[in-house]
Amino acid sequence: MNLSSFAKDALREVGNIGSSHSAGSLSEILSSKVEITPPVIDIIAGKDIVKKVGEDGMIVSAYTFGDAITGTILFFYPLTGAQRVGQRVGRVSSISELDSLLQEVSKKMAGSFVKAISDFFAVDVKVSSPKLDESRINSIPDLLSALGVGENGVLFFNTSLQDSDVTYCHLFFYLNEEDIRRIMNVELQGIEGEPLNFSELLGSFEKVFEVEERVNDFLEAIAVPVYARRAFLRSSAAGGFAEDRLRRLIENMLVRSGIGERISLEIKAPLTYLLRVEGCNICAMVPGGACHTTSTAIGRFFMENLKIGVTVREVECRNSGGEACVHELSLEQIDAFSVLPTASDIVLLNLLEKGPMQLQEILQKSDLPKEEVNEALKVLEYYGIVERKGDEVNMTPLGEVFLTFARNVYPAREEVQEDWDDMDKIEAKIKDKKEQATESGEKPPWEM
Repeated sequence: MNLSSFAKDALREVGNIGSSHSAGSLSEILSSKVEITPPVIDIIAGKDIVKKVGEDGMIVSAYTFGDAITGTILFFYPLTGAQRVGQRVGRVSSISELDSLLQEVSKKMAGSFVKAISDFFAVDVKVSSPKLDESRINSIPDLLSALGVGENGVLFFNTSLQDSDVTYCHLFFYLNEEDIRRIMNVELQGIEGEPLNFSELLGSFEKVFEVEERVNDFLEAIAVPVYARRAFLRSSAAGGFAEDRLRRLIENMLVRSGIGERISLEIKAPLTYLLRVEGCNICAMVPGGACHTTSTAIGRFFMENLKIGVTVREVECRNSGGEACVHELSLEQIDAFSVLPTASDIVLLNLLEKGPMQLQEILQKSDLPKEEVNEALKVLEYYGIVERKGDEVNMTPLGEVFLTFARNVYPAREEVQEDWDDMDKIEAKIKDKKEQATESGEKPPWEM
């Protein structure tokens, strides 16, 4: 099986789309955040799969899909990950019950994987369990052999779905030569409305990868100070969000990455935002699919650069008839609250810890300027930390938790960095790094 590195990259993007939806499905089942490890794609023989995942204490689920395009999805559950899923989803008292539960979980993840690919290619694809003679399957090599994974090797995409302390499962998506031929020849709607097949569309994917490389350059070059993250969250409540520096940085970064022509970040609700992309270039590059590149870019920025967990989902897309591509961002409360508090917040909450107080009494006892008190209360009320009835202010149960948390995280030592959002300087930094890499002969990651 001979495939160019670029063809592998394109097929990796297909696997990315499917696996991200599988992770989203598992996250909903477990009611907790699920992370995806960087995907790997390579041509490997069946016997080498066992070396990658190990065979002891492993529960395996297999699903195939067919019609316009074909392929196979495998879920390998390490025993510790399987047990964690069992604990989160429901009580199981035996291995057989756990196995039955995991088959149901895998079925939902496989369904999400295949639906995402089906939507991406705009073709009908059906998922099913392969018909196998279970009496002949006693090990992972037996299963792989029954699925037709031989010694010559097939193209495997693999990633792991995990939490901070446990790997739930290893996801393998494999394609044999016939599967790849079908994907390469499936007819799609081109950028100008003309039909073309997937192999012809690879040039469009190359443009997507250039955007993703540009995004990665920005993520590595941008360092956002804590006070800027705090200002972003507080301006969402107290006003001034339109002029917030972090908001403008996010919009400028995505435009300069090539994701869209006009991008705006808007407030929807506390800790929930809408990213609106007009003139979306990602839509123009791929047929009928969701803007996975955009969702990944903004998600990585919040998690890697702001240290705030986030769930991103596309709620409107031009490819589905929308006026623009809109992504909803839901921030993790505990991460956001770790940077939200100020000294004024703690002073006010220390007073309210003793019970409800009148606003005038708070002003007298806090020894803080009236404007500072009013702004702090406005932020705390917005996030549900205090509630106000007329002039009476009361700390909520969430406020009690927040105060304990705030006392531990504040004050944080912060260094003032005035030019952290200067996009011209950030781009110059990226350029210098690339020139140094060229001079040293360092290869980019995809060539290493």
